[in-house]
Formats: sequence, C-alpha cells, structure tokens
Amino acid sequence: MATNILLHGSGAIGTIYIYLLQKAGCSVTAVCRSNYEAAKKDGFNIDSDIYGKGIKLFPKVVRSPEEAYASGPFDYVIVCTKAFPGVTPQVIAPAISESTTVVLIQNGIGIEDEYAKAFPNNPLLSCVVYLPTTQVSPGHIVMGATEILQIGTYPATSASDSPAYQSAERLVKTLTSAGSNTTLHPDIQEKRWQKLLINASWNPICALTLSRDVAYLASSPEAENVVTAVMAEVVSVARTKGYTKITVQMTKDQLSRALERVGSKGIEPSMLVDVLHGRRMEVEVILGNCVREAKALGIDVPRLETLYVLGKALDEAMVLRQPEKSLAGDETAQFKDMA
Repeated sequence: MATNILLHGSGAIGTIYIYLLQKAGCSVTAVCRSNYEAAKKDGFNIDSDIYGKGIKLFPKVVRSPEEAYASGPFDYVIVCTKAFPGVTPQVIAPAISESTTVVLIQNGIGIEDEYAKAFPNNPLLSCVVYLPTTQVSPGHIVMGATEILQIGTYPATSASDSPAYQSAERLVKTLTSAGSNTTLHPDIQEKRWQKLLINASWNPICALTLSRDVAYLASSPEAENVVTAVMAEVVSVARTKGYTKITVQMTKDQLSRALERVGSKGIEPSMLVDVLHGRRMEVEVILGNCVREAKALGIDVPRLETLYVLGKALDEAMVLRQPEKSLAGDETAQFKDMA
C-alpha cells in the first residue's frame, strides 16, 4: 500500500515536495488556501532548474485538514506553512491519528514544543530546507537549482529502535528515491542554528531596508560590519547552547557568498518578499526565540534585540496599516487579537 501523506501548506516549497513524494509513489493530499481554486481546476505547474520545465501535478486538493479527514489515516502530515506560534497544531489535529508522524518543514528555532505537547504520542520530525522557489501565480511554481532537506527527530535521537527515528529513515529513503537531496541528522537543532545565521541577519535587514542583499551591501561602508555582527551574536548563543560546530568562520563564509553576488540583482529573503506583498513575517521564530534564548543564557545580543523590536513593529504595520498611510496607535490592538 502506498504511503499516505497530507501536505499542509501547498505553496512554493510544499508543491516541490508534493512532486517528489508523488514521484516516489506516495498518495498525497494537498491542503491549499489562496491557490485552492487554481490547483483544483488546473493542478500545479512546476518550472525547475533541477527537475525540468512544465511539470504538471494533480494531487487530491482540499481546503483544510478537517476536509482531508476522509482521505486518512495519514502516515505523515507534513507542515510547510510559515511558522506562526499557537496556530497550526489545532488546525492539523483532525488529520492526526495514532500512527501519524508529524513533519515540520519550517524556519526558525524553538518551533517544535507546541507540536510535541499537542501530539505527545506521535513521532515528530523537524526539518531544515534550502530551496529557492517562488509561486509566481496561483499553482505555478518556479524553482532554482538547489534542493536540500535536512531531517532529524524531536527530541533528538539516533536510537534504531525509536519509532521517530525509524519514521525519519523511511521518509529519507522515500524522498531520496525520487531524487531529493535529503539527509538524516542525529541532532537537527544544530542545523537549525546554522540556518539561523542567515535568517536572523539577512531576513530582517533586507525587510527593514526594502533591499536585496547586494543592494544593502552597497548602501554604506558599514553595511558589511552590521550584518556580520548580527551573525556573530547568533554564533555566540548557539555555541553557548553547545552547538560548537557553529563558528565565526561561518559568518565570514556567508558574507563571502553575498559578496560574490555583487553585480547581480541579488537575493530577496523571505521576510522582504512578505513585506513587499503585505504579509506577516516569521518574526517570533526567527528573531524572538533567539533573543529569548540569549536572555535565558545571560548573553547580550543588542543587535538581534533591535532587529526583533523593529521587525515586530514592521510586522504589525504590514498587516494593519491602510494603503499610503502610517499605522496609528489606536489600530495596534487589532494585532494583539491576531497573535
């Protein structure tokens, strides 16, 4: 019997994994929101630098995990939505059975606890993804030349008799059979902190300046030092938590990659894309959780704290302000109700 999978969040990244899972022979049900009508009528269309152009997908499409219940039970429920604390566990709950493995393909750190509390008896996998891809119109996905998925259990284990580890091994085998660059790691949190070097620095800086990475670097002689200093604060927190493979050299390597793009258009990090489209940003899981970890450890992170405070204010403004108007003080209460 084919592995039965529910993919919650069929946007740019989610659609690529629908393709890979179907290619591996899985039965996939896709939860769609803004692209539901397009996907229901015409399926998904993928143009990929890796897998080819004009790929058509026709998974079963639903509006919610509750609607997907009849297609269960699911072996895996894969979450590919943006990570907003306090929202998703109750949304996916109708699709979770006693045999379901919950898989998080999301940004940030500290995202797993609420799922572990909501589904204490279910295997939980946490994933870090590197996948430049954009939904250019509803159901039409354009993908670049990188696809890396790093998987680990939560909490971390490499015990071969662990149900979570066994489930992770099966998922890695499934995805790699379809051509995915998927690897299994004994402690995925180290990989999360490594990606946070990029996300906690470039994401808010580019969003706040409305600039791609290359444009920001060209804005002033001090620009390089600022982004490097932010990354250094992330390194300090990560190393204090015991992730000693996270080093200052990594910050230099990340800056070098950005400098190599000078002369090109540069990269639009996800927070910048969200701002340009007036959408909420993943401020809490990328910046807030890092700042809170630092405070708990007694580490001073003034640059990260500044970006967090400014990012929260920008997030409110993007959601609540009227076109061509600034956000007024009496409008912010609405945002507290949305959090």
